Amino acid sequence: AIFDASCHIDPHALAQGERPRAGLLSCADSRVAPEWMFGLGSGELFQVRVAGNSAFNDGIASLEYAVAVLQTPLILVISHSGCGAVKAAMGREPLTPLLEELVQPIRQSLVAGDDLSQAIQGNARYAARQLTQRSSTLADAQAAGKVRIATAYFALQTGLVSTI
Repeated sequence: AIFDASCHIDPHALAQGERPRAGLLSCADSRVAPEWMFGLGSGELFQVRVAGNSAFNDGIASLEYAVAVLQTPLILVISHSGCGAVKAAMGREPLTPLLEELVQPIRQSLVAGDDLSQAIQGNARYAARQLTQRSSTLADAQAAGKVRIATAYFALQTGLVSTI
């Protein structure tokens, strides 16, 4: 069995369906575990994770589902300090073809002269804008007040999450 006697989640409750508090577009970095950051459990966060928290088509479609079907009231695009994907996008080192594809939207968010922290936060704001620019479902839901889209930054050194 996956659930043991010490589990705090009732598997019967999970089987009834989901009604997440928030949808997250976050980095796939193993140090950035949304349930841990927010002290939440299974069924409370609808998660889309990709290196660099980029707004990619399948991720946007997944968030459309969260908002349109699950009635998720908040989408949070969350970045974090020391993001390797943003660092790679800022660098000049050759990347594999698939990594080049991954960092392309991050490169579109970069502003000349920004340091890594500024670039990471700018990338999160760019990804949040992409959600409503590329999805009429999300744009309409935001305009109707059915979803709020926000950005945040997780500082690995302190464990603090702040809105940006």
